[in-house]
Amino acid sequence: MTHLVTGGAGLIGSRIARDIIKEGEQVVVYDLFPEGSFLERLLNEEEKSRVKIVQGDVTDLPHLIRTVKENNAEVIFHMAALLTDASSANPPLAIKTNCEGTINVFETARLLGLKKIVWASSATVFGPPEKYPQEYIPNNAPHYPWGVYGACKSLNESVAAHYNEQYGTDITGIRYTLVYGAGQTRGKSGAIIRELILNPAVGKPGRVPFGDASRGWLYVDDAARAAVLTSKATRTKTQVFNSMGDLHSVREIADYVKQTLPDADITLLPGNLGNSWKFETMLIEKETDFHPQWSMERGVKEVINITRRQHGLPPVQ
Repeated sequence: MTHLVTGGAGLIGSRIARDIIKEGEQVVVYDLFPEGSFLERLLNEEEKSRVKIVQGDVTDLPHLIRTVKENNAEVIFHMAALLTDASSANPPLAIKTNCEGTINVFETARLLGLKKIVWASSATVFGPPEKYPQEYIPNNAPHYPWGVYGACKSLNESVAAHYNEQYGTDITGIRYTLVYGAGQTRGKSGAIIRELILNPAVGKPGRVPFGDASRGWLYVDDAARAAVLTSKATRTKTQVFNSMGDLHSVREIADYVKQTLPDADITLLPGNLGNSWKFETMLIEKETDFHPQWSMERGVKEVINITRRQHGLPPVQ
């Protein structure tokens, strides 16, 4: 079976492509900027031979449909998006990319009768914690979107429900929280990871924004595995799932990095992200059997060592 991954050269999409390839399947990476892909270091030469890379924009519906048809793709993982800061800076482009682009993926599924669509929603569809009476926000809690990016994802959830109910498509979303991994640089999360983990890993000082924040830290391999497991679950009862990794404050992560790298120079700058960070995840666990496998400590050390290896430095133990 062939799987198409939009944003397949990115942080999560590249890991999805890797995991699908390792299962013996074919992958088409559909990405606006495929150069410098994470795939270069994730796959060996034989695995790379089973990946076809197509430069494409999700806002180009004819090209997307043509690519799916020409490659006989039956499943789409839709990970392409304009992230939080870029969406705030350019709302028209955010709506075009994140809303119109996502609807194009859904429309492709409808027109071609695809087997499954798994797409990346976001926990930013929810508002600040004070909006909710529960400590852990349930899967069906009302939306109070946080910013343009969150509003786009909230709209997409409603559109996905429309396609499922009106056309019988099989579309399932995953609300990601803070997904982290080596090489991550984009958006607010990327700024935190760069200053908190990547810079200290190679001996550079870290000046960490949003130092008062707490988050569910989901290692990128777990984020990819959640998507792959969801793709195997046919017509889940729940159409979009909460997900979450280990709950920790930025300060706790900084303490662990300093424990691992005793010479690390890390300064936490004041500030909080403002949106919610605690979510019920029982439905994704029940319906897809997804349970995070990477603890914070294991994930952070992996990011440190991958980064050090890329700079010719020895790993830490």
